Amino acid sequence: MGIFRNEDPFDLTVEAYPVTDVAFGDRTVLEGSRLTVRIADLERFAGEEEALAGLEAAVARPGESTRIIHALDAVEAMTKVAGPGSVYPGFLGPAVTVGRGITRKLTGMLVLSTTEFPEPTSGGLGYREGIIDMCGPGQPYCQASDRINLVLSYRPRPGATNLQVDDAVRRATLSIAHFVAQASTGLPAERSRRYVLHPVSADLPRVVYIDQIMSQTLMTRTFVYGSELGDGLPTLIHPNELIDGAIVSGNYKNLQKVATYLHCDKPLMRELYRRHGVDLDFAGIVVNRGHRDTFALKEFGAQYSAKLAKLLGAQGAVIAFEGGGGATVDFMLTVRACAEIGVQPVAEMFEHAAAGSGEFPIVYHVPQADAIVSRGAAAEMITAPAVERVLGGSKRLSLYGGAVIEDASRGFTVATDEYWGVNWQLGESRFVAREY
Repeated sequence: MGIFRNEDPFDLTVEAYPVTDVAFGDRTVLEGSRLTVRIADLERFAGEEEALAGLEAAVARPGESTRIIHALDAVEAMTKVAGPGSVYPGFLGPAVTVGRGITRKLTGMLVLSTTEFPEPTSGGLGYREGIIDMCGPGQPYCQASDRINLVLSYRPRPGATNLQVDDAVRRATLSIAHFVAQASTGLPAERSRRYVLHPVSADLPRVVYIDQIMSQTLMTRTFVYGSELGDGLPTLIHPNELIDGAIVSGNYKNLQKVATYLHCDKPLMRELYRRHGVDLDFAGIVVNRGHRDTFALKEFGAQYSAKLAKLLGAQGAVIAFEGGGGATVDFMLTVRACAEIGVQPVAEMFEHAAAGSGEFPIVYHVPQADAIVSRGAAAEMITAPAVERVLGGSKRLSLYGGAVIEDASRGFTVATDEYWGVNWQLGESRFVAREY
C-alpha cells in the first residue's frame, strides 16, 4: 500500500537524457548525447558570489589519466519542468515540497565542485581531503569516478571565511547543475520512468528504509530542503523528494561522505523501489541525524526513528548510515529500538577493521543486530599510479594524519580510506568477499 493507504500523491516522472561526452564551446547546448558548455556561462554563476574570485572548468572522463583532489560535492544536472517547487528546493527555490510532476536529468555525468578553503581547519570536525582517481586500481573506490565529471574548481576571494566560501560554492554548483540541465529544453527524452508508491497487496511485507545521515558542524553538514539538519526529530520523507534533490551534502569527511548525487539515487532506495509490489511494500524513508552529541540524544533519535517505522505499519526496516565511529552508536541503537518495537531490522554497513588485523570490525554492537549486510572495509593499501593531469586547484594533497604529497600527479601508496566517499562506494561498486 506504500506510504499512503490509497493513491500516492507523490507521482514523479523522471526524463533521462544520457550524456556520453562533455566539451567546451561557444554556447551551451545538448546535441544528441554530447553536451557542449560555454565557460563564460559557468563563470557568471561564480561571479554572482561575493566570496568567490572565479572558477576554472575542466572535464574528467572515466578511464582518463586524471586525478581530482580538493573535491567537495558532486551533483546531478537536473531541472524541473512540471509540478510544484524546484530541484534542490531550499537552494534554487522556496522549500516547497517536491517529488511530483516531471523532472529532467542529464545522466552519465555529474557537476563536481572543488576548492581550497582559505582558513585552516583541524580536529575531528575539520575538512578531510579526498582523492578521486579516474583510472587505475583506486578508481572503483571513488564516488563519481564512473561518470563524466564537469569539474568546477573555485577560487576563494581574499578575506572570505570558510563558511562564506562553502555556502557560495554550494549555491553556484547547484545553479550550474540546473543551468546545464536546461540544455534539454525542447528535446525528446531518450527514456522516462514513473516513480509512485502505488497500492500493493496487503500480503507483501511492509519495509521502511531508515537513512541515518551525517550532520555536525561546518565541513560536516547535510541540508534538508535547504536547512541544516540539527538535533530535531527524525522525519518521514518520500523517496521522490530525494530524487528531486531535497537532501544536499555539505559533508567533507572524504571516506564517510555521501555525495548529493547519491542522496538523489541511493542504491538501497533504488532497490526498494524496484521491488515495490513484487516481493515487498516499500513504506517510505525515515531520515535521522547520526553523530548526535550525547548518548541520550542518540537514544532519542533511535527511539523516534523506530516509532515512525512502527506508525507506518512497517514489519521490517533496512537501516544504513553515513559517518564513522560515533555514528555507529546511533545506528546500532536504532537497530535495537526497531527490534524491540517489533520491526525486524536489517543493518547495512561498512567495517572498520582491516582483514587480518584481529580487531573487532564494528565499533559498537547490540545483540539485536543479527542480520548485517557488510560492504567490507576501506583499509586496503593501494598503489596509485602517476597521472597526466591533476584537477582541483594546486597539486598539494594533505592526507589524513598529517602526511603531505607535494605533487599529486606522482604515484603513491595510500589506504583506500583516502579515497572520496569510499565507505558508500564499496557497495555501489559491488565489491564481494572472496574469503569468509
